[in-house]
Formats: sequence, C-alpha cells, structure tokens
Amino acid sequence: MRLERSWRLPKAVREAGRASGSRRAPLVGRALELERLTDAWSACRARRRATVAVIEGDAGSGKTRLAEELAARARLEGAVVVAVRAVAADQNDVWSGVFGIARGGLLEAPGVAGASPDALAQLRGTALPSVPGRALAEVLRAVADEQPVVVFVDDAHWLDRESMLALGAVIRDLEHSPVAFLLTVALHPSDPELDDVRARIGRELAGTTVQLGGFGTDEVRALGRWALPSYGDEQLDRLARRVLADSAGIPLLVVALLHAVAAGFEPSDAQQPWPRPTETFEQTLPGELPDNVVAAIRVNFRRLSADAQHVLVATAVLGGRGGRVAGARLGRAAGVVGEALAQALDELEWQGWLAAERRGYLFVARIVRDVIDRDMVTQGQRQRMLDAGGPST
Repeated sequence: MRLERSWRLPKAVREAGRASGSRRAPLVGRALELERLTDAWSACRARRRATVAVIEGDAGSGKTRLAEELAARARLEGAVVVAVRAVAADQNDVWSGVFGIARGGLLEAPGVAGASPDALAQLRGTALPSVPGRALAEVLRAVADEQPVVVFVDDAHWLDRESMLALGAVIRDLEHSPVAFLLTVALHPSDPELDDVRARIGRELAGTTVQLGGFGTDEVRALGRWALPSYGDEQLDRLARRVLADSAGIPLLVVALLHAVAAGFEPSDAQQPWPRPTETFEQTLPGELPDNVVAAIRVNFRRLSADAQHVLVATAVLGGRGGRVAGARLGRAAGVVGEALAQALDELEWQGWLAAERRGYLFVARIVRDVIDRDMVTQGQRQRMLDAGGPST
C-alpha cells in the first residue's frame, strides 16, 4: 500500500489467488532470527543510531525472504526502504552499487530536497561523480532527518569494491542517524571490504548477524500443512520425509516441491543424497539435481500462463547466469507487448520466479534459471530470442 503498487495479473492468476490464497509461503522456522533483526531495527529507531543487520546463508536458504519481512515491517512503521539487488556482473561495474541504492528509492524519498544540488546531481548521474560515496552519505542523512531509513542490499557480496568501501564509510559517517543497513550475504565467499564491516558489528557498529541453515522435519511439515491443507497428520509426515530427502532442507526447493505436489505431482522414490559434501546448492549443476526437484520445477513452469512462460524463457536466455534484463527487452524477445507483458512480468514476480528492480528483472534462483535454460528452450528458439531482444543497453 505504501508503495502504491497494484498487481496487473492475468485473470486466471487473480482467481486462483482468491481461491487458494497467496503462493508466497509463510515465514517458518525463522522466529528467533526475525526477533533479533527486529530488536536491532527497533534500537536503531529509538536511539537514532546507524545499525547493520547481516543475514548470512547459502543460496536458497531464505535470506531474501527474511530480509523482505523485516523491510515490510519497517515500511509499515513509516520508514523509507531503499532496496537494491547486486549480481555477479556488478563487481566489475565501478560505483554500480552506490548508483543502484540511489535509484532504488532514495532519490524519490521525502526529505531528499534537504541534500545539496551537487550531491543529488552526482547520484542522478547528471554530474561527474567526484566522490559518489560522500554524496550518498549526504542524501541519506537528509532523508533520515525526516524519517528512519532501511538500506536493503541483497547479495551484498556481489557489490563492486568501490561501492562496498563507500558503504563502510557511510555507515561510519551516519553513526547518529536512524539508518539501518540490511545486508544479505553468501556464507562462504570472502570479501575483504564486506568482511571488515561484519567484523565491526558489536564493537564500533551497532547491529546483529544471523545465519540461516536448512529446514528440518518440523518446518517442512508446517509448510506442507499450508500448501496441502486437506492432508491428514499421517500424510503430512510421509510428505515431509519425502520432500526433506529430495530438497536437502533447502527452503527454496522445499516450497517448489510442495507447490508441485499441490498441483498433482507425485514424487518418486528417493535417490542419492545431495548436494555433494564438497559443494553448495549454488555450485550444483542442473543435471546433478534430484529428478524430483527438476520435475517439480517443470510442473510449476507449466502452471504459468503462456505469456509468462515465454517471458521466463526469454529471461533465462538473455540474462545468462545472473544478469538483469530490462522489461522492454524481454517483451521484444518473447513477443509479448503492452498490457500482456506487464501481466506476465507481474505474474512471474508474484509467483516467485523473478525479482524486479529499477535496472531490470532477474531470476530469484540461479539454479532454477539453469533448469529453464536447459530444458525449456530449443536452440532455434534461443537464437530467435537473442536476435529479437537485441543488445543490452
């Protein structure tokens, strides 16, 4: 409501949502983590002190879902939420993180007029950026003078070095401003600039760090009751064991499997445990996924409208392994335009396939993108989409 956004969903999707409720899974198994994050945010507002909240976890562990829950609560409490999602390509794009934060809602926030014209011009890209980090600090301080601010950086480990260094300096400079920096980061990759910020939490910096693991039987069973309310206790127990064996407790895959089962999919017998002990989910190749997981992704894909399927395939083809694609370019490649394109993109975001930001659309999970790219597109279709989409701008 505060975003003043209305979903332009196809009629069938709207009716299905009214009949079965939101496809967005409830937040389960994260009560303690959410309490710690909420406490840190409350202290940030009450003491008017910059705070850093870091959510660590492997791919698919629900980092973004938990961060979005905190951001939604902050927004309802009157805070300005500025959000940006980094991707691998950003590491080689100098200052892309700072400009992404600026365009992620900061430049439209109430109070932004209190910053100097030069700082605003730098973040808008209409002036030569001498020190974008200082401009970011000035604009954030001006906005925070009117209301608390949450700066949400998803996959912060992909930020370019200059932006990460600037972010560390901004956190220090805004020590007495009600600004919470909410960062989601991968568990294993090491980033010196990001590690420096994490090491200062609890010492010079107020805040907290939470680490997310996989789901256990209780969490899978709770989600099973949500997805399949007609199931009895014995059925839920069997389902939980089956889903847990196939998903390795990875929340993203647990939800995908449960949606597929709700659509009529029947998982086959268990296969070899995975991921391999030496690999994470993010490092897993599509061909190494259990057959039940791949089948569940296919079932959920076929439940999408035809336009949404075309747009999703175009995103897989044009986005490569983690890139963003502008909505208009997706429309050209998929042959879906106008209101139909808006409905397809909203459907894919509503159903949890794509994430949206000012700079374009990207897959929520890389491994899902890889399955779509491998199994749902022919070579001829791929080439036609590349030709029709044209070069990225």
